[in-house]
Amino acid sequence: MILLVTQLVGNLLSIMALLYQRRYNKLHKSIYGLSYDTAVLNIARLSVDLYASFNYKFNIYVNKQLYAKFPLFYKDWDDIPVSMTLLITNICLLVAYLSIWKQLMLYRATSHTHQGVSMICIVTLTVFLGLVGTATFYFYHVDPHHFTYLDHLNIMWVMGNMVGMVTLCPQICINWMGKCCSGISSRYILTLIIADCVRWIGYTITAMKESVEYWNWPFNSIPIVTTSAELLCLVVILYQAQFVYRGHKPTLPRISEKSTALV
Repeated sequence: MILLVTQLVGNLLSIMALLYQRRYNKLHKSIYGLSYDTAVLNIARLSVDLYASFNYKFNIYVNKQLYAKFPLFYKDWDDIPVSMTLLITNICLLVAYLSIWKQLMLYRATSHTHQGVSMICIVTLTVFLGLVGTATFYFYHVDPHHFTYLDHLNIMWVMGNMVGMVTLCPQICINWMGKCCSGISSRYILTLIIADCVRWIGYTITAMKESVEYWNWPFNSIPIVTTSAELLCLVVILYQAQFVYRGHKPTLPRISEKSTALV
């Protein structure tokens, strides 16, 4: 119960953080300094999470495979630990990131020369899809009688959370290349830090009390490894904003300024 509540609170705080950033962008009518890659990777991670969650809960074939593979843990539909409240908040998170992406397109002229979807991001997602496809193909042909759609979903879930571990790395790089943290709402960063701390507390209390068996942890919760990686990146961004680039003004030309200079 504690784990579910802290995950839910963490998701709600994450939605609030994105609304802060969306409001910040709208007030300044600018997305200068924001990473396109971070938005793309978060949208990809959430899409995979929702795809896996819906299949875990509502795909009758996956349900049967869960019952057959783990008969001691899952005996009927109610035993499958996919939280509907977390599912709804994850949908809201995806919508929030899509609204940020819309602003990235709307205010594209205000971005600087290093912003945009990078080749590294494209390669990362291509490798991700390639690994999922290769693993599915390999396991199916090596042991077709035992490889199931459930195994495919498990591979997708693992790869999605691996992507989730590096979603904020592009933002750190953008700050470094621009030598400033302009464009990032301080409320956005602080609220996300609180959200991850709440999730961490939930995992810690649950592990110490052993109140919930590990197989009953919600499939659509954010794993502690992903949470830890995101929290570390947020601390780095906060350090950049408050110490390394504190008071630094934007120096890189905007795309609109560069276009004007060429005319």
